[in-house]
Amino acid sequence: MKIDKATVDRLMKQSDDQLWRTIQMIAAQNGLNLSGVKRPQDLSKLRSALSNMTDGDIKRATEIIESYKRNGK
Repeated sequence: MKIDKATVDRLMKQSDDQLWRTIQMIAAQNGLNLSGVKRPQDLSKLRSALSNMTDGDIKRATEIIESYKRNGK
């Protein structure tokens, strides 16, 4: 999944349950298993962080994900 501002905007339109499932799916695609992690009751802080992401933030997040995939860290 390509992460860009349009993708983040689409994520913001999802219900909390849909957003959590999408987060789990993205994590799984990148080698992280969140199946044992209970969905937080309140996703407002996550939504706030996502809505305020800049292109630079998105680029850095993508770099971190890619690094984790390569190195497992």
